[in-house]
Amino acid sequence: MELKDVILKRRSIRKFKEKEVSPEILSEIAKYALLAPSGRNSKPVDLVIVTEKDKIERIMKARESAFSFLKTAPACIVVTADETSSTWISDASIVATYIQLLCVDYGLGSCWGHAHDRFQDGVSVEGKIKEIVGIPDGYRILCIIGIGYPDEEKDAHTLKDVDNNKIHVEKW
Repeated sequence: MELKDVILKRRSIRKFKEKEVSPEILSEIAKYALLAPSGRNSKPVDLVIVTEKDKIERIMKARESAFSFLKTAPACIVVTADETSSTWISDASIVATYIQLLCVDYGLGSCWGHAHDRFQDGVSVEGKIKEIVGIPDGYRILCIIGIGYPDEEKDAHTLKDVDNNKIHVEKW
């Protein structure tokens, strides 16, 4: 599939089939995603692949309304980064985007759930997830990407979806 087709086809999928995603595919997605560019090529991002159903459920409960797509997700990837990097948020965002595009290329669906600086009932979502998957101090969590085989169909985007007024050439 061409990159432009992947971009058009990528949609947030919130309902997944009860079908396991192979560890090999998840590993490949993680490896290719970590080839994303980063500030000064510092590569501050680490990924945690989660497939244990009880852990996914506990992660979901850390921000239940926003992470409800994890209810049927057979896998998720926790996108973390070393907070000493001044570009960690940007770098982690690029890696997360690569993950979502790679999912499409593998015939998978995905959904991004934001964790950075989010709270549920006064409790840090990042802190809760760090406990669940054992992320060390000094690392922050940008987001959770739910992954699985789509159990819903969404139309692909088209270039008609683009607001051309948001494109400026040479000046605003």
